[in-house]
Amino acid sequence: MFVIIVDIVVKDGFEERFREAAILQGETSRDEEPDCLRFDVLQNPEELNRFTLCEAYPDEATFSEVHRKTPHFARYAEMTAPLVESKQVRAFTRIWPE
Repeated sequence: MFVIIVDIVVKDGFEERFREAAILQGETSRDEEPDCLRFDVLQNPEELNRFTLCEAYPDEATFSEVHRKTPHFARYAEMTAPLVESKQVRAFTRIWPE
């Protein structure tokens, strides 16, 4: 299983807009992509402008060639780009549980 972790710092004052866009992206990904196995939206309770997205797909190709090419991904990227101060993407292979 391919897991992607995205740590995002949102510009001050845009936390709620980003939160809504991230939740919509998660819901749409889970509803419309059968191979989206997980999509968690996390917010740091002590630093409300820090978010983490945790997503899982069967493999990296599904993430890159399917998920990232959907209309809802393009819409999310366009909506959130002006709200984001910084972003770090980390990719993993889940080894347990299988």
